[in-house]
Amino acid sequence: VHALKNVNLTINDGEMVAIMGVSGSGKSTMLHILGCLDSQTKGKYFLGEYEVCKYSSNTIAEIRNEEIGFVLQNFGLLSDKSVYENISYPLIFNPAVKYKMMKKLITKAAEDMLVSDLLKKPVKELSGGQKQRMTIARALVRKPEILILDDSASALDFATDAALRKAIRGMNNSPTVFIVSQRAASLMYADLIIVLDDGQVAGMGTHDELLANCEVYKEIYESQFKKADSEGGVA
Repeated sequence: VHALKNVNLTINDGEMVAIMGVSGSGKSTMLHILGCLDSQTKGKYFLGEYEVCKYSSNTIAEIRNEEIGFVLQNFGLLSDKSVYENISYPLIFNPAVKYKMMKKLITKAAEDMLVSDLLKKPVKELSGGQKQRMTIARALVRKPEILILDDSASALDFATDAALRKAIRGMNNSPTVFIVSQRAASLMYADLIIVLDDGQVAGMGTHDELLANCEVYKEIYESQFKKADSEGGVA
């Protein structure tokens, strides 16, 4: 099975990139390659000027741990620990981050994602939306160069989506953000939307460009919003 075929992309630093398509279209495979969780069987993947497959596995792990922030379908939360402890987890093994700096980074990430009032609360007592915001705070706390939001983390409510955009704009490094979703409403405002169909790129562009030029995107978008209209809600 070729999960991805003939994919040729160039992503600019600081862009918000959306990846969409129906189940089985290759979204997760692309995400895993972009995030250095997996490697392609053919072709090349460059981060900046460096070809990733030429790194050792230890170096790739260092890149993944230091430069890439993940918000994945499996939150991987420490349910018996507090929100503060969960957000601190990516920092506690970094000897360069001292206690005062760690506290400052955690406080800022919690403020950005609207969970400051929950820092002492055990994660198991949080709602689904609160866990989602906390998980994004945990990904942002290291100030990653690349931030990846997988499908279940991309269907953000209005407050969380606005908070995330504000937090990203306020970061000195302006990370490149990948949002992977089947929901057109989650992706409309991305700088670039990549539409996958059966492992191939069916279209690339902005929301307006794809509505005009990509039948796959248009079909997904119209089916979701027609359904939302009939139910009196938003897709």
